[in-house]
Amino acid sequence: MKSFVFALSLLAFSLSSEAYQAMVKKGELSPSLEAALGKASADTGVTFSKDDFQLIEERSLATSHFTMYVQTIAQVPVAKTAVRIWADKTSGELILAELHLDESAALRKGLLTEKFRRARFSANALKSNLLSNLVSLLVTAEVAGHPTDSRVLSMSVRDQWENGDLVREATVRGRRGIHVISVSLLKNKVLRRSYREFPQSERVTLEAHVYPIYEEVEGTGERLPHEVRELRYIDAEVREAGNAPFGPLGETKFPETSYSPLLAETALGEMGNLWSEASLRKKVEGVTSKLPLKPNDFERGLLLQGKYATINLHPAVKEEFPEVSFPLLPTVNHLLNWANEGGVFVAKPVPGLAGKSITSSEDLLARIPFRHPEHSPTAYINAGFDEVQVYYAVTVLMETLVKFGFTDKELSEKPFHAFLYDPDIGMRDNAYYYDNTINFTTYGATAINYARDNSTIWHELGHAIMERLMGSHLGFADSKSGYGGLSEGMADFLAQIIVEHETQGANFPGKKNFRILNETGFYLTNEYHDDGEAYGGALNDMFLASIADGTDGLHAFTDLTLEAMRLTRNHPSLSAAAWFEHLLYADSLGSEVRQPERFRQAILEALKKRNFSFSRTFTPAAMAVAVEGQELTNDSPGSREKPIDLCQAILPATFNLQVKLTSGDADFIRFPATVKVEYQKGALQGAIRWGGEAKNPETFVVNSAADLAELPIRALGCDFVNQPDDSCKDYAYVQVFNQGSVKPIAKKRFYLKLNPVPCE
Repeated sequence: MKSFVFALSLLAFSLSSEAYQAMVKKGELSPSLEAALGKASADTGVTFSKDDFQLIEERSLATSHFTMYVQTIAQVPVAKTAVRIWADKTSGELILAELHLDESAALRKGLLTEKFRRARFSANALKSNLLSNLVSLLVTAEVAGHPTDSRVLSMSVRDQWENGDLVREATVRGRRGIHVISVSLLKNKVLRRSYREFPQSERVTLEAHVYPIYEEVEGTGERLPHEVRELRYIDAEVREAGNAPFGPLGETKFPETSYSPLLAETALGEMGNLWSEASLRKKVEGVTSKLPLKPNDFERGLLLQGKYATINLHPAVKEEFPEVSFPLLPTVNHLLNWANEGGVFVAKPVPGLAGKSITSSEDLLARIPFRHPEHSPTAYINAGFDEVQVYYAVTVLMETLVKFGFTDKELSEKPFHAFLYDPDIGMRDNAYYYDNTINFTTYGATAINYARDNSTIWHELGHAIMERLMGSHLGFADSKSGYGGLSEGMADFLAQIIVEHETQGANFPGKKNFRILNETGFYLTNEYHDDGEAYGGALNDMFLASIADGTDGLHAFTDLTLEAMRLTRNHPSLSAAAWFEHLLYADSLGSEVRQPERFRQAILEALKKRNFSFSRTFTPAAMAVAVEGQELTNDSPGSREKPIDLCQAILPATFNLQVKLTSGDADFIRFPATVKVEYQKGALQGAIRWGGEAKNPETFVVNSAADLAELPIRALGCDFVNQPDDSCKDYAYVQVFNQGSVKPIAKKRFYLKLNPVPCE
């Protein structure tokens, strides 16, 4: 019993002067909003009224009934607030309640409401075209200043109270990534902005007539054999899409002024005609569910639509690839198409296109994969193999997770919609997840075709499983732009579960190069993919220890991971410590397939080896890299989103990087330590020609915490263009190794961008 209490004590939240955070454990209160707010009021002396909270979500999960509320003032949500309650579905007993409330906002409710009134705001005024246009001008100007992604394709906004200010946060989709720009509606100015590229698939490889793991090993180009596998759960009937499957809804415009992912599906949202991707998807499904059914068979041309996946071609394929050899007909599955109309961004659902139909079992078996030397989209579309591969991979992941406990009603039952061959040049060589869709682009001659790489498909679906189980309102406390290491690490780990299940631990070419097999510590990187190595690596260490005693460990640890994901659903500010604390709490509860605290020791041991501690006095090891006197971070000059710009005419150019290392309380970095600068082998490297490539990697030694390693990084020119503005962008990968380490324990990336324009 003591260990159970200790596990709970780890989950005690810190309090600040303005934020109240608390966890209520099993059986301590009734599972109601009133009880939770009563506790908060008693603890703080501040009265929290039920009338100031809006029900955001209520649903049954596999193991509990979940409800979520947010704090509001004048019907506007207060940032980073939530009351989340999990109750036993049978007994109604509380399993867990977590409260994140803003005391200051509650105390200043009258003042903030008066601010709202004096500024002549109202629920209708917040949705007005005038306000939208004013904010759009500010936001568009900010985006226009971005060096490589200055085009606005879509814009969605949400309003919230932040520190006494009424803030509109605009999420702008560019050609290559997402801008997040916050504007004060009371002060009429931009408060902050950030940008992240769509995650490039940095999978270093994995391995159906489908490929069991992947077509080729990234880096070596080694081709792997394909095998005959079953494609299961294909629907016997499909909806007759016709030429306009969405009817009038397909011509309805949904303005960003009414976009509200938090409130869209609430009673308040329905009254105000608010919408979100999720609410619009329900409208589309409501319309298409009334379309007539037709047999999905060989005689009419069988399509790959099934229980877990539907396969579609991107809507732009019809225009971009006119030599496709079969009719391109609409499906009932959609993507959102955004357009700027009079300064207001509006969205419309656009149907995907059906792929190449299957006319017989022999026709399907005849789809033998071939590797086109230029990755020709037209050749691949006409062959129809990529459709088969993606359908197979999605089905395998869902089958496996359902087998291991992903049985949450609706969440584990609805299909993902795959869209192939997005032709946007700014999205080339990529695969990404967005709004229940997994998307594949086109590929350059030397790139991997990610539609044939199950490890990448499973990774992207890992993000999808996170969204389904952990909620679409999940926020991260320590990740830039609300996205980062935990998301990347969790996606890697969920993919690893499927790889382990499919291969039963057997070796295959490229397995040892998986990103999740690493020694990276926490707090020792400056980019979210590298941050993800620490998260994913720690989870994989726990996983390997858990399956060492037999195959039931695979089932049990997956069950634990899924439950921890449920128990962090819609967490407003999830950090590394909070994630692992919830993992321990889920472990303490046990389940039908695992005893309470079965994995506690494995979890704590794995974290101990990763420069991590739950202690607030813990000092982690550190890797500080200075560039011309300024520390290199995830948001500094020289970072991924803020590369140092140079015009090519002044080349060669040298930058002196200074590296300082400290061991920390865990003695994670040990001296003498080796620092290597890698120019060629990292994911997405190669566009810039570096002076150190002849020695790749360049090696330096740091003998003590008092020493500085001086790294002269020289840029000589572009080897190839990889940016829309005809520039080349690349990075030097600075990596730290302990003696005897095969893989780096710390790493940071230094980015340059070489422009063809004349120097000013």
